[in-house]
This record gives sequence, structure tokens and C-alpha cells, in this order.
Amino acid sequence: MLFNELSLFGIVIKEPGTIISDLIMGTFCIVLFAKLLIRKEFHNQKYFSQFFLFLGFSSIVAAFAHGLFHYFGIYLHKVSWILSGFALYFLQLGSSSMFNNPKFKSKFIIYIKFQLLTYLVLLMFTEGFLIVKINYALTLIGVLAPIFTVDMIKNNFKHNLYILIGIFLAIIPSIFHRTPLNFLYIFNMNDLSHFFLILCIFFLFLGVKERFYELPNLKDKLPGFKKQ
Repeated sequence: MLFNELSLFGIVIKEPGTIISDLIMGTFCIVLFAKLLIRKEFHNQKYFSQFFLFLGFSSIVAAFAHGLFHYFGIYLHKVSWILSGFALYFLQLGSSSMFNNPKFKSKFIIYIKFQLLTYLVLLMFTEGFLIVKINYALTLIGVLAPIFTVDMIKNNFKHNLYILIGIFLAIIPSIFHRTPLNFLYIFNMNDLSHFFLILCIFFLFLGVKERFYELPNLKDKLPGFKKQ
């Protein structure tokens, strides 16, 4: 039987396994944020680092949302989902630096702002996790995967494979995270999917770092990159 509730000094703590997995994932994202923050080569550096920062905050808030659900209900979850929406927005915003066509880049930025606004409005009127999953799928598979694939083929940036691997690995947890299996009577499949997502995030980090921070003379190839 899954151990999913405990009492600590009279406080009801739910889903301790989820708390642990969310805190680990959040801490991992904050560490990756710090690793990118110290790199000041390019102007768009801040957008990618903010992706990991907001994703880290989202996971940490999610840990409290699950643990204190008895007291806060769905509201802390919504805060976590809002933060994850901004994380994906910054990831797309940073990726827009790959566009050499100013008009296309301008339209893309308008689109991602509209996507974020629509996502936030929908969260106000729904309580399910479905909107969050759709936003992730739309961003990663519908937007970023084609962008990085075309960029890899056009500019021969093989480091994009890291990003593409991270994107498509993220599909796997969504398939099994609601199954009834558990591990050590503490971690359910939702919790185990968090550990799998850490691997996905790490691949995204490798791709972003190699593609936007490590390649020599990148500023000469992409007009969107300017030194601060």
C-alpha cells in the first residue's frame, strides 16, 4: 500500500514522495540556472537561465502544493503551473535569437506572448493538469522541436541533438505518470516521472550550453547574439 500521508507536529503532510522528487528537481534546475548565470557571453543568455530558474521555482512550489494540499487545495498548484508557463515562455524567447529575419522574429515573439496569455487565462477557469500538459506539448513538440531541427540541418549545429533528445524524452513520463505502480511504498509513478524529467532537463541544459554558450564565433553567425 502506498504511503501517501503523514502527520508532523499536527500538520497533515500529503504525498511525501512527491515532495522529495519535486524538491530534487527544483534544486537541480536552480543549480543549472546558476551555471548559466555566470556566463555573460551573449545578450540572450538571461532568457535561457530564466527558463531553468522559473522551472526550479515551479517545482519547489509544486512540492509544497502537494504536501499542503489539505490546507491550500488547488491554489498552490496554480502558482506552480503559472511559473512553469513563464519558464517555457523564456525558453522560447531565448530560442528566438536564432531567427535572422527580423519580421519573422517579431511575429514569433507576438505568438509566444499570445500563447502565454492564453495559457494564463485558461488556468483561471480550469483546475485540471490537462492545460499544463497541452502547453508543454505545444511548446516543446509543436514549436521548439521544429525550430531546432531546422537549425541543426541548416547550420549543421549537431549540439541541437541534445535539445531534441531532451524534448522527446519528456514524452515518456507523460505516458506512465498516472499508472498505479509505486517504488518503496513512497514514490508513485508520478514521482518517478520527476526523476526521469531531471534527465530530460539535463539534456536541454547540455544543448543550450553547447549551442548558445560554447560555440566559437557564434556571434558572427547569428545577428541575434550581441555581447553585453
